[in-house]
Amino acid sequence: MTTVYAVQGDTLDSIATRYFPNNPVQVLADLIELNPALEGVILVEHQAVVLPEAITTSTTQTLKLWD
Repeated sequence: MTTVYAVQGDTLDSIATRYFPNNPVQVLADLIELNPALEGVILVEHQAVVLPEAITTSTTQTLKLWD
């Protein structure tokens, strides 16, 4: 697992969006589970945050009706 460090004003939401832009909502639950010692909404600058392994999601194929 990868460890990253919070910058000023970071939240778990912002870290999820930064490192997993395609599915930050799904990753947020994993971030909370992997980092039980994190307290508060805004993280302390340089605080270590463990990231989950990459999550693969299936995308549904779409059909474009008009150009």
